[in-house]
Amino acid sequence: MSLFTELAGCFAEAAVDYVLIGGHAVNVWAEPRFTADIDFTVRSDPDALGRLRALLEADGWTVERVHGEGLPSGPDFVRFVHPDHDSPVELQTAKTGYQQTLIERAVAHEDVGGLTVATPEDLLVLKLIAFRAKDRGDLAALAALDGLDWPYVERWAAIWEVEDRLRRIRAPE
Repeated sequence: MSLFTELAGCFAEAAVDYVLIGGHAVNVWAEPRFTADIDFTVRSDPDALGRLRALLEADGWTVERVHGEGLPSGPDFVRFVHPDHDSPVELQTAKTGYQQTLIERAVAHEDVGGLTVATPEDLLVLKLIAFRAKDRGDLAALAALDGLDWPYVERWAAIWEVEDRLRRIRAPE
């Protein structure tokens, strides 16, 4: 069983709404690139997150880092590591309207064990917000895809005030 399939089973058993984001999600839609961690946005439900954490710990995962532990809405970020897996699993909780939308728009994809994956448009928005060097490479690959819903991306780029970055990606020098 693949790590992705195992994680999909844990999310399902814990009844946690989630979406795969980051490099592994980009790899579903565009030319694959190396990425070390497996990133998720999860619905901010402390009880569900507790169930997920217990399931992951029962499978040998340990918490390496937590940000915002003890918040009524649950932690903002949790990083899990496993002695048998090279890829840490990072969970960020959905605490904005955009993150809730991101989860709702996600689509299941067999390339990653049936995990729900962020749409190319939502990955564009996330990468525009982060805008690190590796994000700019992902942006170029994603922007080259056919059939993108550019008005959706433009709307969120305006809300997050990253329209200048979007213009640079759409009209490279």
